[in-house]
Amino acid sequence: MKMIGKLLKLVGKVVLTLLAFLFVCVLLYFGKLKFEEVQAHREIKDVQAEMKPLSAEYIPENIFILSIGEAAHGCKEMQELKLSVFKEMVEKRGFTAFALEADYGECAEINRFIQGGEGSAEEMVQKFAFPIYHTKEMAELISWMREWNASAPEEKKVRFYGFDMQDPEGSYAFLKEYSLSHKLTSEEEFSKNLDCIKGENFSLNEKNAGEVIAFLDSLKEKAEKNPEEAQQETGNTADEQEAKEKQALEDNQDGIDKQAFKEHLDFLMELNTVRQAAETWLSKENSSVLRDRDMEENVKKILEIEQKIGSGKLVVSAHDGHIQKENPIYNSMGVLLTKDFGEAYYAIGTDVWKVTDNIKVLGEAKRTVQSFVSVDPLAAQARFAKGKQYALFFSGITDEKSKVYQLIHTPMEMLQLGEGYSFLMRFFPNRSYRVKSAPVQRYDSVIYLYEGNPIELLEKK
Repeated sequence: MKMIGKLLKLVGKVVLTLLAFLFVCVLLYFGKLKFEEVQAHREIKDVQAEMKPLSAEYIPENIFILSIGEAAHGCKEMQELKLSVFKEMVEKRGFTAFALEADYGECAEINRFIQGGEGSAEEMVQKFAFPIYHTKEMAELISWMREWNASAPEEKKVRFYGFDMQDPEGSYAFLKEYSLSHKLTSEEEFSKNLDCIKGENFSLNEKNAGEVIAFLDSLKEKAEKNPEEAQQETGNTADEQEAKEKQALEDNQDGIDKQAFKEHLDFLMELNTVRQAAETWLSKENSSVLRDRDMEENVKKILEIEQKIGSGKLVVSAHDGHIQKENPIYNSMGVLLTKDFGEAYYAIGTDVWKVTDNIKVLGEAKRTVQSFVSVDPLAAQARFAKGKQYALFFSGITDEKSKVYQLIHTPMEMLQLGEGYSFLMRFFPNRSYRVKSAPVQRYDSVIYLYEGNPIELLEKK
């Protein structure tokens, strides 16, 4: 018995020693994180001389795709920036389109409201599949676009697009109405193939995805006029025919109905994004890689539409991770747009020193409000800016010996918070909600905020 007692005492001492060691390690680890925060929060007076307000005058004139990022989806100020940036580019640079990280179908319905359709902006935000957009800030963006169009001349009217494909339910009603009214299929055949994407009955999966794709392709073939047929009928080449259609749209001649033409383009785009959603069930490729490639393809097609019916210039809004021009992990949307358009693509990132974020709980159907610190020293300087917000436009910072030039070329932690919260993120911030990179490598400019507040979701009436 004495031997057992001694053994138990020894085991107890070992356990206590291990626990004490673990406690010290945890204190040291979190102490290190706190030290990093304190260091990053120091005042850097040189930055204050480079602080600029958000203004189109600092943005090159030769761009036709401008992206505005979000460091956190659930931050109210990040959503307010969408409207601020879009207004600048519409009023001062003649941009005519806004494209959002949301599905094309639901945004097409919102666009019809913006063009004078029935409803209210508060009702329109409920069309979004992503609840992060059910906000007063998004309603204000939609309202501003509708109000702008009420007095703007035809060539300056603005349009609203989506370039995502994760929630194809929003396309069901329009695809059905268009297909039946243009006699592309029967109601029975349509329901048989596409009821799997219908609202609450959504049941798209790997078993029916192939059939859905085949049906969508058949609809597209019937709806899309063959360029060779157009040439035979008009005597024009395909390029000449496209140029003639564009001029007819501008002049409203030759019997071209702009609304019908836009509906035709919407139909083809909604077919495509639903097809992309179906392809995700069949592809063996990494879902993030596939999604970003599809989004880039959709942005390019939206640009083509705007080149036909608008200014050919659009603002794109998405998470910082999608719009950034460099990504060490995979070719995200911004990386692909940079490769395709070069300097004609311009990326504005965002960062915030401390954000209180409305974020979805990982793996659960509920949301929570949590606070995070970026430890970005440049975001910390926003406390000295007017309204605790400022922008750095990197092309104007050219003195290699200056403190600010060196800072923007130095890898630093920046906030990049997604839509999924777990308490484990608190233990590994630099691997969960922060990314380390030189700002100038990822963006052309960054808008810095000192504090961010959580979005408030509007209840459906």
